[in-house]
Amino acid sequence: MIRSGEMSTVTVLDELYKPIQPQMEQVRSAVGDLYVDTLRLVHGAAVPRPKMGGKMLRPALCLLSAGATGAKDLDRFVSLATSVELFHLAALAHDDVIDAADFRHGTSSLNVQWDNHAAVLGGDYLVSRAIAILAEYGSCDLISCAIDSVRQMSEGELIYFGLGPDHFTEKACLTWARQKTASLFAVICSAPTYLVDATYRDALYEFGEELGIAFQLVDDVLDLCQDRQTLGKPACGDLVEAKRTIPILYLRQAVDDKGRARLDSMRGKPLSEEDREWVIAMMESTGARERTEALAREYMESARSYLATLPSSIYRDAMFGLSEFVLVRGS
Repeated sequence: MIRSGEMSTVTVLDELYKPIQPQMEQVRSAVGDLYVDTLRLVHGAAVPRPKMGGKMLRPALCLLSAGATGAKDLDRFVSLATSVELFHLAALAHDDVIDAADFRHGTSSLNVQWDNHAAVLGGDYLVSRAIAILAEYGSCDLISCAIDSVRQMSEGELIYFGLGPDHFTEKACLTWARQKTASLFAVICSAPTYLVDATYRDALYEFGEELGIAFQLVDDVLDLCQDRQTLGKPACGDLVEAKRTIPILYLRQAVDDKGRARLDSMRGKPLSEEDREWVIAMMESTGARERTEALAREYMESARSYLATLPSSIYRDAMFGLSEFVLVRGS
């Protein structure tokens, strides 16, 4: 797998987003406006407009899916793509509270700018704005599938919260990844079919779900192997929060009792640079990183098999490219 620094994220995404570039500019502007609306509820009208970071992968997949199903007017799907990014931002706001994170997309997270109570309410507000946008399309089925994703994300977190250490298994980790991340990817990719031809709804749903799991697996590796600045969020946060992720599971299986004790000692406190370097070295030397990346590629290839059932188009080609980008990204 390509490591960080071997490719330019901006260059790659600019190329892949070419078929939807005008619509992506509209989405980025609309998301920025809605995020400012959220900030103004606390700070008033004078709040400066923040720079909206992130790759906007989810709205891009939504727009590309619309094009891949044969939609002629992609401008019709700008609001839909905007709403899915709002769902994602809301999930990040809630995650930062759960994880006690202080850094997101290169800036202070909402729970640091405000407090946990206000950050949760801010996430709830973004969800309500997203649903209001979906309602404009007049499709109860579309709203229902979006709400089902929110339910799955919440269920995943609650079930994870209630699990004891005996449930630190590969199956449990993958189930959590499916609910926490892949459920939204599945809805994002299949949502346009509620507004156009439904022929490829199942294929796009399965594509999104498999791609979402691959995305989460790579995300979990990067959490352990990248620095804070590159990630745009705290590094090794999953170890500090004692999360059950596939790479941590594989790492624990590969090290000896002394190594597991050292991993356990990292819970609940900031990691030293020495500890972080040790984690990176162990991820490489034990094969935990390689093993996780191989599993991620299996899910990516499965995702592509569903995508291959769609008609050939520039939009489908871009989605193939994005599925590879999910694996080789550095952050």
